[in-house]
Amino acid sequence: MKLKHDDPEYISAMRLLILGDWDKAEEAFLKSAETYRESAFIQLALGNIAYSRGKLDVSAEYYDSAIELKPDFSTAYYKKGVCLYRMGLLEHSLETFKKILTFPNQSHAMASYFIGLINNFLGRDNEAVEAFAELRQTSPESKIANFYMAQLLYKQHNFDEAVELLSELLDVAPQFAEVQFQMGKTLLAKHKDFEAIKYYKNAPELNPSDSHAKSALELLTDVQWP
Repeated sequence: MKLKHDDPEYISAMRLLILGDWDKAEEAFLKSAETYRESAFIQLALGNIAYSRGKLDVSAEYYDSAIELKPDFSTAYYKKGVCLYRMGLLEHSLETFKKILTFPNQSHAMASYFIGLINNFLGRDNEAVEAFAELRQTSPESKIANFYMAQLLYKQHNFDEAVELLSELLDVAPQFAEVQFQMGKTLLAKHKDFEAIKYYKNAPELNPSDSHAKSALELLTDVQWP
């Protein structure tokens, strides 16, 4: 039976879910699942409840059920990918997020983010750069991809492009101490010591516990920093 959004039982289940009453919400959605056996959304809701209760394996199973009912259910794929990521099943999580990229007319931004992040963890730098580049293209207003790409490009000695990416990020997030440090580090690699000092000074001013920037400053200036 097709899900009826005006069904009082369904409305009550949604209300319990919104209120965060997980026990009663689960009971209500399990009852709705008996009525609406072909509803992928009901399975998604049960997965969300299990996720909120920290039952990641159970949550992933519900998301699988939702996908079986609706093979192009990108939301279920995304939720499953996050579960697998948190469970440490990185390869399985990666494949799940990649599946989202095959669906047209869907937002791929967060899938690209996780694909980049996982490949970064796994040491697959080129794949990570590609994913973060996709994130920059699909979500240009977000600059978080710049940070990860700059780190990867630094490892590849592509310092000019790394500086460009960090400059874009600092334009919108000048208080990001770690970016200030990364900029100093990258400029130092380009042998622009005086410019690097400026950014190294910014980092501990924004984050006094930044020992990396303080150490770099001491090496460059012979001045002991507090």
